[in-house]
Amino acid sequence: YRRLLDQLVTLVKRNPRVGLVAATHNEGSVQYLLNRMEALGLGRDCGMIHSAQLLGMCDHVSLTLGRAGYSVYKSVPYGDVPSVIPYLIRRAQENQSALRGLRRERELLRGELSRRLLLGRGVQG
Repeated sequence: YRRLLDQLVTLVKRNPRVGLVAATHNEGSVQYLLNRMEALGLGRDCGMIHSAQLLGMCDHVSLTLGRAGYSVYKSVPYGDVPSVIPYLIRRAQENQSALRGLRRERELLRGELSRRLLLGRGVQG
């Protein structure tokens, strides 16, 4: 995957008419993409390279990227529940790192909830 990212990011650098959407839930792959962009002098706002994740998976990655000025897309599976659930299960099985990301995201959400509850009580944190 990373070799392909190398080739595609280089292609984007050479030809500004080419764009790339890197769809991954793997945080290491996202970081690798950002490092390659920086190494090639492609700014976060170059408009030619985008990151994409499924809604509800690695949302902390998407949020962090978006806040930092990177272009992020969220894929929203659409359909009735019996049609969508098997698709989501397959995606989760294919990418076990997404499940680790969900655990991490849960920890981040718990921390944020605690922080907000403490702020709501007038305690500065």
